[in-house]
Amino acid sequence: MSEPVSQKLTTSTETQSPLARAVASVLSELIDVLGPVTPGAYAASCGSQFFDASIGGHVRHCLDHARAFIDGRVAGAIDYDHRERGTVIESDPTAAMLEIRSLVISLLAISASDELSPIAVHVMPTRSGDTVQVQSTVGRELAFVLSHTIHHNATVRSMAHALGLSVPASFGFAPSTLANQDSASCAR
Repeated sequence: MSEPVSQKLTTSTETQSPLARAVASVLSELIDVLGPVTPGAYAASCGSQFFDASIGGHVRHCLDHARAFIDGRVAGAIDYDHRERGTVIESDPTAAMLEIRSLVISLLAISASDELSPIAVHVMPTRSGDTVQVQSTVGRELAFVLSHTIHHNATVRSMAHALGLSVPASFGFAPSTLANQDSASCAR
């Protein structure tokens, strides 16, 4: 039997990418939030002027970016713009949690030395559908996926509150915000 994802996150190795570990950690926090969410609440549109989408839609979008990174790293080029919409991950929180576990396992296999590896990224700068290719590094793209995931977790946080669901106090906040809150509370 394989080691649980939560145990892999607490098993520190000097060779793992710290950025990949951070993305894995933020994704794992999402599992904690999704655990008690019913499929109905997960797929329901919040129907407000701010969130005309569902928690599932934001989770799917977020996981699509993490999957594009993982798959693109293997293929040699990342394309965040070509995503499948309307998948089961958007309507079923259990499917989303399974995808998160798969992504976390892949992320934890990335080494710190991999962060400097060059990687091509295809970008669609306009709605014409044409793409341009830019050069990046695995580390830079991990930083992007981390920031993107935190941003969507913040949206999921607000949507969960709108639906009357509770989330952990630190969920959806950037590490810099949490560090600032920690230092402010220590100064009191």
